[in-house]
Amino acid sequence: MNADAFQLPPDIHYLNCAYMSPTPRAVEEAGMKAIVASRNPTLLDGRDFFEPADRVRALFAALVGSAHPERVSIAPAVSYATSTAARNVPVGRGDQIVVLEEQFPSNMYAWRRLAADRQAQLVVVTRGDAGLGAAGGSGGARSWTDAVLGAITPGTRVVAVPQVHWTDGSLLDLEAIGRRAREVGAWLIVDGTQSVGALPIDVEAVQPDLIVAAGYKWLLGPYSTALALWSERMLGGVPLEENWINRRGSENFAALVDYEDAYAEGAIRYDVGERSNFLLLPMLEAALELVTAWTPEAIQAHCAGLVAAPLEALVARGFRVSAPTGRASHLFGIRLPAGLEPEAAREALASASVYVSVRGSAIRVAPHVYNTERDLDALVDVLVGLVRS
Repeated sequence: MNADAFQLPPDIHYLNCAYMSPTPRAVEEAGMKAIVASRNPTLLDGRDFFEPADRVRALFAALVGSAHPERVSIAPAVSYATSTAARNVPVGRGDQIVVLEEQFPSNMYAWRRLAADRQAQLVVVTRGDAGLGAAGGSGGARSWTDAVLGAITPGTRVVAVPQVHWTDGSLLDLEAIGRRAREVGAWLIVDGTQSVGALPIDVEAVQPDLIVAAGYKWLLGPYSTALALWSERMLGGVPLEENWINRRGSENFAALVDYEDAYAEGAIRYDVGERSNFLLLPMLEAALELVTAWTPEAIQAHCAGLVAAPLEALVARGFRVSAPTGRASHLFGIRLPAGLEPEAAREALASASVYVSVRGSAIRVAPHVYNTERDLDALVDVLVGLVRS
């Protein structure tokens, strides 16, 4: 687990994996090999439509602590899976759907639409509810977890939340939220895009009805891929699209003209059409193998050791960062002293080849295994310089 697995230019400080992962060497090689193989379609056979997908399912299931790879579906985006879930959860007039303020739109728009269509109530848990204040600071007595638990009532039918807030890495206790959701019979939908692959999670303990993650961030894979794990009670639903490969017996190409109404077992029914993408799937498989070998635990530990001292230095200069117990180490928000604007700070950082994002009121920093102390030192130097000036 080191920077040699990547090919970032040596003169940049890329602290923005939450935006997009650099393509690892192994993933690039898998993609190039797949492109070369596509020159000759005679090298493909029926197994190539199914076996790579099954290997990807197994890798993702193991990564999130599930013994059920058959519950994994392949999607082109998080929004595809959340829209599928919204199509199948039993929400009626007056029922409540709990979401977070400023959470990523892919786990928001489907629920806004469902609430409007079913005349349900969208309950938005705010930063104020969580005691974070208007600027999202960390001084309040309540956490996002406390606020979500307080928002769940006997009328709640869906709780749609992330494991970490995408703007600043604030942690949510999904096990506690899952327990409360089950007590009231609510469906738990988790967007794991900004956590799965870099932060440990045990789905057997959380018991989400859906956890989905985009492939191109902490899973280190290609764009236009996502993986979703579904609960057993979600497996009988209706997919977004009707395609040939999500049907029972689709392995028998000669019999495809004998139309089959029954879906394949497990979560395959929720697979996107042309899920066997012969270029993207090998890249995704190679990426999952990397993350599996490194482990989310080791990635999180690397990031924690990397950022501890630099963040202490920034806090001493008047910057605000949540305490380590309340945030992730692979993704966190830095809030600026009065008078400094986040976008101006981002531009100053970019001028020094330090790459971060602005999300909400925070400078969002997202390191990975390719980062070193040199990268964090460059970040601190620029931010402290802005205070001095």
